[in-house]
Amino acid sequence: MEEGELSTGAAAGGGDELYNALHQRLVASGEWQRLLILLRRMLDESGWESEFQAYATTKAKQQPVLSVPDLIDVLTPHAQDTLPAHVRAHLLDKLTNFLDRNLEDA
Repeated sequence: MEEGELSTGAAAGGGDELYNALHQRLVASGEWQRLLILLRRMLDESGWESEFQAYATTKAKQQPVLSVPDLIDVLTPHAQDTLPAHVRAHLLDKLTNFLDRNLEDA
């Protein structure tokens, strides 16, 4: 996933249009950038980023031949599973507030 893209993994079953529309609105409003900055700050403050980097380095060194796709397959579930609950909750709250403000405009 490229920076600035919204993952549509949860959108299986035809929700891609909704996710794309949400992403476009987030980017156009500048909210996407604000959320990225907030996420990075919260992850850094919680120590998650440095812990994840150490985990990623260990996993990369364990691979007989370094393969980025294989490494991503290993790291993605770990990143999702170890994301601090307060970070996830805060970002979901921010997204919910954004949706509440913008659904009235749609």
